[in-house]
Amino acid sequence: MGATEQPAERTERRDTGSRPWWEDRGPIASAVLGAGVVICTAVIEVVDQPTQVVLVVVTIVLVLASLAGLVRMRTYARLFASVRRWTRGHRTVALLGAVALVAGSTGAAVALRSAQSCEDPTEVAVMVPEDGAPGFSAAADAFERASTTAFSCPRYHLTTFGVGWPALRAAFASGWGHAPGEAGAASLELGPRPDVWLAESGAQVDIVAAEGAGQRFTLSGRTLVAGSPLVLAVPEPHAEALRATTGPGDSIDQLMAAAAAADIDVVRANPDVSFAAALHTVDLYVESDAEALELDLGHALEEVGLPIGTDGALLCRLDELSRTEPPRVAVLTTERATAGRGTACPAPDADGGRSDLVPFHAGSAPGLDYTAVRLTWADAEPAGRRAEAASAFAEWLRTAEGQAALKQEVGARGLDGRPPSDADGPLPGLEDAPVIEPGANLVAHTRIVSAEERYRTARRPAQVLVLVDASASMGRPADGDRQRIDVAERGVLGALGHLSGSDKVGIWSFSGTAGSSPRRVLDLTSSEVARHEAPEHLGALRPGGRTPLYDAVDAGTSYLVGLDPGGASRRHLTALVVLTDGENLPGGGAGAELTAADLVASARAQEASGVRVYVVAVGEASCQGSDLQKIAAEWDGECWDSSFGELESTLGSMFGQLGGR
Repeated sequence: MGATEQPAERTERRDTGSRPWWEDRGPIASAVLGAGVVICTAVIEVVDQPTQVVLVVVTIVLVLASLAGLVRMRTYARLFASVRRWTRGHRTVALLGAVALVAGSTGAAVALRSAQSCEDPTEVAVMVPEDGAPGFSAAADAFERASTTAFSCPRYHLTTFGVGWPALRAAFASGWGHAPGEAGAASLELGPRPDVWLAESGAQVDIVAAEGAGQRFTLSGRTLVAGSPLVLAVPEPHAEALRATTGPGDSIDQLMAAAAAADIDVVRANPDVSFAAALHTVDLYVESDAEALELDLGHALEEVGLPIGTDGALLCRLDELSRTEPPRVAVLTTERATAGRGTACPAPDADGGRSDLVPFHAGSAPGLDYTAVRLTWADAEPAGRRAEAASAFAEWLRTAEGQAALKQEVGARGLDGRPPSDADGPLPGLEDAPVIEPGANLVAHTRIVSAEERYRTARRPAQVLVLVDASASMGRPADGDRQRIDVAERGVLGALGHLSGSDKVGIWSFSGTAGSSPRRVLDLTSSEVARHEAPEHLGALRPGGRTPLYDAVDAGTSYLVGLDPGGASRRHLTALVVLTDGENLPGGGAGAELTAADLVASARAQEASGVRVYVVAVGEASCQGSDLQKIAAEWDGECWDSSFGELESTLGSMFGQLGGR
């Protein structure tokens, strides 16, 4: 009897005892837990991904606990009772814990608020190759996104700028410190002094180190990050002819012989402005007559209608010509350039297509070995954080994420040597490409310099006619106390220094009306004589009148065509360089009726083959989407936009392509 009454007594005591407050206040406890959910949700928006995962788990637990509190709060009765009893016996510890909790919460709130404001990221200047600059810039952006703090604040801000090989070479040789306009100085318009240089090759770094010895910079921390083999690239419709007669391991000479047998011309960019072309030239000169080879390569460019200059300019023009029927031409270039990644070519027309280039790899051919180099400048403030950021970027490029960015954005090969690919597999033309690790076939920088020097003696001599705009607008101020015509005069005189003794140059001016223009300032003569006489003749120009631009271009091209009626078989590189700050305003007289369409049509005449037109647009003139750009392209040249402050360096770069100095 007693055994059955004891449980009833215990039950009675438990039922008649006081009820804990939380049993009647389930909603309050749920509200507290819900507040925690809200806080976690707010914090999730400002933290990095790993922390977000943790907060998501915590949020889920709090939500479940809050729901449990609403449904059945008695579940926590024993737990809360134990906590209450322990707190009564340890009041000091509990008080200290509460204070710590409040202080920690306050500190966390302050830290969160501070983190949300974000400190300024470390600024890093990164110099990248001009060909492919957009792709390298995209890879740098990927590094920024991958290098955020726990609160998604950017650690680094990378400013990337593309610089051509001859320009950066001259800039390093001068210490990057001369002001624009000083004789022989590199232009500061290149960009800020770089903290990191993504060189196309370790050989470039060796050349810069040798030519810039004694200057105010130090090169350190060379890091190989990617590569791109040299190839002979052929438009897809003509590639089958080479596939049938070539095989793996064929030399570049064998590939070129197979192209010739298939009636495919071989072209190459200018070794003075393209490092890849200079690398190709090292192999080409081993068993070839350099002068005969350069004559053949030059004639092939003119026969097809391709510009001299960089790989990017050549391939973009080939892309335009291939929208109807790809020409029978093979290009000595790099695998990266054929992939078209990171190259800013104009988009094809809606009714035009794009022909893929198929790269043929020569056995044991060298290639680009992209190398990240850190730079320290002697007269700069201590690098500190910039140096750390530069090292972090170089190291990131070798990680899996960095390698993926270089493959996808740049079209380069990673350190594993496998061909670049996208989500659909290897890029077009690379399905059967061999594995070639970066740096597998290096070329000593001394051999490259030797090939460059040999090219300058073997290349075709140039004959260049310069048309200088002397209309009334050229009398306006350019910068400071100088008129536009003064800046143009200095730019032309500086550009003459890029022509060698075998080159010829003449200078004409145009202004007034079509019937009275152009006028001869200096007859076609040797570059040495021109450098001596041009200052006096150019100094006599006085701006005035209208701008008979098209009439002047027509007169200049007609004159050059008449010098050598051989067309594409000319023994001279023949070019018209037009410097103008405005649009065609011909006034009256013979030639006033000429249009851009007339100049485009005359470029297609057989006898015009081999004459190139280059335009430098300054002031109000512009190349973008203009008739000037169309005219230059049809005459196998280029249109370059420039400011008056950059005019000297722009003309220097252009004449460097024509004269090779």
